[in-house]
Amino acid sequence: MRTFKYIAFITLAILIWTAFIGYGFINGFLLKPITSENTSEAFIEASKEKIENEFVGNFAMTLIENGKISKNFFYSIDKPINENTVFPVASISKWITSFGVLKLVEQGKLDLDKPVDDYLTRWHLPKSEFDNKKVTVRKLLSHSSGLVDDLGYNGFAPNVTVQTIEESLTKASDAEGSDGVAIVGYEPGSEYRYSGAAYTILQLLIEEISGQSFQEYMTRVVFEPLKMENSTFVLSEKPNLQLAETYKDDGTTRQMNKFTALAAASLFTSTADLSKFLQANISDNPVLSKENIAAMSKPETFINKIGVYGLGPHLYSQNDQKSNIVGHDGSGNNAINTAARIDLQSKDGIIILETGNWDIASGLSDEWVFWKAGIGDYVVMQRNKPYVLTLLIIGYLIIIFLSIIIIRKKVKRPISLNNNV
Repeated sequence: MRTFKYIAFITLAILIWTAFIGYGFINGFLLKPITSENTSEAFIEASKEKIENEFVGNFAMTLIENGKISKNFFYSIDKPINENTVFPVASISKWITSFGVLKLVEQGKLDLDKPVDDYLTRWHLPKSEFDNKKVTVRKLLSHSSGLVDDLGYNGFAPNVTVQTIEESLTKASDAEGSDGVAIVGYEPGSEYRYSGAAYTILQLLIEEISGQSFQEYMTRVVFEPLKMENSTFVLSEKPNLQLAETYKDDGTTRQMNKFTALAAASLFTSTADLSKFLQANISDNPVLSKENIAAMSKPETFINKIGVYGLGPHLYSQNDQKSNIVGHDGSGNNAINTAARIDLQSKDGIIILETGNWDIASGLSDEWVFWKAGIGDYVVMQRNKPYVLTLLIIGYLIIIFLSIIIIRKKVKRPISLNNNV
């Protein structure tokens, strides 16, 4: 009976310790940030260590503190780069596009909750078992429209003729990881499902309402007012930009692709220009009102009751009340990875643009979110696994060691000496 009690005690202690470590791991209070120092310089030094351990062709980082640029860091294995070097930024294009869409709303030319098909004449959603009238601009912006294309776009080589928007929406020939067909395949508004075609539809919508090409409209209403002089959706219209080399993950370089899906994937910009865009989200700006900026950051779609997407930006605060971090990432096209984040409360932000690596920009930006706001996700958890596992094992050893000492004290009996004379 006594042995059973000892075993039960040790087992209970191990279970409690395991539960504590698991809870601390999942909720973040046992995780360590990438650096313990709270300075931009320290974060950049920690980032340099990451770059040294992985292949990166070129890399541009800008850190923002209290609304102002605090530090830049640039790295390249060949041609030098700076804050005006232009990178392809892939899906960050969607966030900038949302500014253009909300501008039409602000001007009273567009209703967020009206069926998008009511505005279109050049192309319409194909018939399906679901009601296309439920596909609104709000749902397209927030990836809850019911579209199941799951489109990433590879783009087209410089010597290849791109599709028209209508052709691409019917069946994108540069589709990555899907059949490229824009069709409603689940109940609109019922769930979050990322859609590249949603933003290609918004590109067409902008052209139909404005009467301009998408490039002309976005230049007039977003780039020029924000003085984003090194930004374009169509490279041929700005031939004198200082372009970064587009590295592949094997160290070779390739030419930059061109796109039909401008709104979803074709923005070319620099850290200096993206800084202006991030600052527009936290201050008075000539494009959108504070009310519309605030509306963009409100959760529209959820995963497990956690807001994940607003009217254009991703939401990174996971319902945390002490921060309001919004932004977007871009990746693909062997190998582009870009990320931008801004905390609308603290006015701190980060921008990373790079080519040659599939995920270092997103990973470091996730590290920044934990470093700044204590919100840890998969990247931070993976890095902390060895540390947390060490804590777990040390705890087990201490429990076993202390249990042995206690048991020995319990079973020890005083020795009686009988002296017979």
